[in-house]
Amino acid sequence: MTPRTRTTDDDGLGLIELIVAIVVSGIVIIAIATIFVNSWRTQEQVTSVTQATNRGQLVSSTIERAMRNALFFDVTESGTVLRVSTSLTGDLKCQAFRITDPGAQFTTDSGTLSSPNTAWPTWQTGITKEGTTPYFVRTTANSLTYTFKITTDAAPVTFSADIAPRSIQEAGSDGCW
Repeated sequence: MTPRTRTTDDDGLGLIELIVAIVVSGIVIIAIATIFVNSWRTQEQVTSVTQATNRGQLVSSTIERAMRNALFFDVTESGTVLRVSTSLTGDLKCQAFRITDPGAQFTTDSGTLSSPNTAWPTWQTGITKEGTTPYFVRTTANSLTYTFKITTDAAPVTFSADIAPRSIQEAGSDGCW
């Protein structure tokens, strides 16, 4: 008979195995946390751009509606103020827009249309110039070009269009201002 050698079974983890498990777990947790933080930042940037786009579309569509229905319009103060007399009725007959850094003002109140622009209510914020281009420019074809951008956490969103009134331009402001 051959002699039997006795083997020892370790039923637990050794120190080296424990350290390796902790290091591997730490690397996995750090990777998951990094992915989570990057996703969170990306979502904040997308939300910021989406909100800016929505605000810009609101400003653009309001200006475009007024200009499509314009009977008369006037651009003053180096392209920062647009006053429009429209074919619309009620409060929308007379509309005025003022854009200055960092926001836009809008009024349909004929009492404030002729008052200093600083008395107009603030409508949207975060609006700035696109380079040195004026916000409003009356073109030689008797249309209007507007350009502005809205700043965000990620990248600015630029809005620009050329709008021609559908109606024939009348002389004067039709009593709006």
